[in-house]
Amino acid sequence: MKLYPWLLKPYNNIIQQYQIKKAHHAILIKTSKGMGVSKLIWFISKWILCLDPIGTNFCNKCHGCKLMSIQNHPDWHYCKSKNNDLFNIDEMRIINEKIFKCSQQGGSKIIFFPDTEKLTESAVNAFLKTLEEPPNNTWFFLVNYNNLSLHYTLNSRCLIYKLFVPNEKDSLTWLKKSTKKKDKSCLTSLRINQGSPIYAKKFINSQIWIERINFYKCLFHACQNRNLLKILPILNNKNSIVYINWICFLLLDSIKFSFNQKEYLTNLDQIELIEFFSDNYKTIILDVSIRTWMKCRYRLLNISGINHELLLLEQLLKWEKILNFIFKI
Repeated sequence: MKLYPWLLKPYNNIIQQYQIKKAHHAILIKTSKGMGVSKLIWFISKWILCLDPIGTNFCNKCHGCKLMSIQNHPDWHYCKSKNNDLFNIDEMRIINEKIFKCSQQGGSKIIFFPDTEKLTESAVNAFLKTLEEPPNNTWFFLVNYNNLSLHYTLNSRCLIYKLFVPNEKDSLTWLKKSTKKKDKSCLTSLRINQGSPIYAKKFINSQIWIERINFYKCLFHACQNRNLLKILPILNNKNSIVYINWICFLLLDSIKFSFNQKEYLTNLDQIELIEFFSDNYKTIILDVSIRTWMKCRYRLLNISGINHELLLLEQLLKWEKILNFIFKI
């Protein structure tokens, strides 16, 4: 198992602090999902628990490394509640008891909270005293995916380390090498997934990627034939919200294209369809189209018991009226 290339620098930066004995006992990493931060912390933890590290690398041969490799090190505590639910005060008390016991391997102990937003307020309060006065050789790693975190006191007792998404060029290089896909497809997947290389790879290799391609083909054909009702059977399924998002993103790309902002397009693999809407409709029509689809999306998500098929049928008829089907075919 290797670190992702964009995690090498953060890994070395943090390990070097341990090497010079200046590491903070609690590191809170603020980042976005899909960056592989759990893998980063696992690698750092393996180095800390390694009995014979070589520079910034763990030896991968000692008893500590072997225990980490099989996910069975007794002094590495991955603090996650059952069923990925909230981590409550009772679970925190159990962790606190483990923290103040001697390490079973006679070295360091590591406590890892993979998402601070999962901690209840009472759990945080029970943890603060421990975090303020931890026992020796006990290291805490926490991850926060929400910059608007309300746990201000918790944050104040940690060293904040911000992990940003890699630049698009580097992500594209990694994704092309990992997937063997074309440039436009890789860049499109990256932008759809807010720059996350891991999510982009998962998306481009999934069935939903194929469904997206097929949906845009059907949408293009329906528009050319002036009959949007042809896409109703595709829209009317469990992924209807996803399909509506795809329509909105495509229309937004068409508006960008109209203003000659091609470098900011998301759906780079759908240029023909984007040009079609941009060439045939004014931006105000595209804007109104997006707004009606967003209203439809809101109603689907927030009105319980609503007839999805009937609502989607109404929306498609409304869109036909907005577009007026005056195409230059």
